[in-house]
This record gives sequence, structure tokens and C-alpha cells, in this order.
Amino acid sequence: MDEKLLFEKFISWTKKNTFSLENLFPTVHKNKAVHIDLSIQNNTVKTEEEFNNPKYFGEKLAEIQEQNSDKIIAGGYLEKRALYTSDIYDAENSNQKRNIHLGVDFWLPENTPIHALLDGEVICAVHQTSYKGYGGFVILKHQGKEVEFYTLYGHLSKESISNFSLGEIIKQNEQIGVLGDYQENGEWVPHLHFQVMLDVLDYKNDFPGVALESELEFWKMICPNPNLLFKLDSLSKI
Repeated sequence: MDEKLLFEKFISWTKKNTFSLENLFPTVHKNKAVHIDLSIQNNTVKTEEEFNNPKYFGEKLAEIQEQNSDKIIAGGYLEKRALYTSDIYDAENSNQKRNIHLGVDFWLPENTPIHALLDGEVICAVHQTSYKGYGGFVILKHQGKEVEFYTLYGHLSKESISNFSLGEIIKQNEQIGVLGDYQENGEWVPHLHFQVMLDVLDYKNDFPGVALESELEFWKMICPNPNLLFKLDSLSKI
């Protein structure tokens, strides 16, 4: 189906359907978010070294969390970041790096349970061992009368994805897994990378979470803003 038509159908569907962060993180008991800027211009972690130092970045997040105790730290959709230095972000046939973030990151502690927003079929359940990859991640396919789309849950624990079978149905509100620690989630400070896709293209056991800036218009149509599901004012401008 044409990407523009898929996008329009999804937008129309989201206007009639809204989800709570408590659906995604029921044990956290928060339905508000505070936006964190990790773009090239950010003032939270100013260097690659600071970002990749789990103690330093973790302490920064703890400071933000203490000031916003009733909110989940989140952000990142279409953010241009200077944080993707691993070879896995190299563009094919080019010296460019993929640096436009296609999902929303929710910064929560390791072992935080992650639940399905709605019924979905498991089409991918993989534990990546690559540096700065997803670690454990799951892609669910959601099929409704009006729309079909996919959700991706990245940086889960290795154990979280170990018992999934392709084609298995995860029911709405069922636990998908838990967030992985630094050693098993691609060496990231623990967080959920949550992404919406309207087409998985030709990908089987992977899907880009970061895109080339030169291809931004295409990827915006394939990966709409996840906040269309939550409609949070704090994330509405990202």
C-alpha cells in the first residue's frame, strides 16, 4: 500500500484511540512525561563520553527524576543526535552516519516491566549482541479493522525474548518483558526504545531505530510519532 495512504489511515485511527503510559508501564504508576533533550544542542550530556558513561548519565537522569517524581523521563522522536558512533550506524555506500532517532525513549530502571498496548502478533524477537544495538527487542504486528501497524520494544533483557515464538499472540496488557541492564541491552543506560512502524519493509530480524537525515521524509511516513498514541503535551512538539 502507498506510504501516504498508510500514514493517513493511521493518523485517522489515532484520533479515535488513546493509550496511557500506565498501559505500557503499569508498575510505574505514572501517566505524565517530562521531556529530555538529547539532540546535538542538548545541555544534559554534552559529550559522547558523558553519554556513554552509565554512572555519569545515570546520575543526570536521577537528578531529573528527583525534580519530576510524578513523571517518566522521555523524548527523542526525530531528534538529531551525535551519539551514534558504533559501526552499526554507518550508512551503506556512504561515509554518513544514521543520526535521526525514529522512536521515543522512556528512561526507566532496569527490570521495569513492559506491557503490550493492544493485541499483537510476535513477528520478531531477537537479542542483539552488537555494541549500541537493541539488546533484546520485540516487534508486534497489530491488525485491526481500520488499520495495521507495528510496535517495536527495544533494550529488553535477554531473558525477556527467550520464550517467544514467531506468530505467538501477545494480548493487550500482557507483559512483554523487562528492561535490560547495561551489559545486555546494547550498553545503554536502561530505557525503552518504543517505535511505531506502518511497514516493516524487507527487514526480518532487525529494523532501523535511527535514520539518515537525507532520508528523513521517507522515514517520517514509515515511522510516525509514537506520541500519537499517548497525546502527551510534554512530547507533542518533538
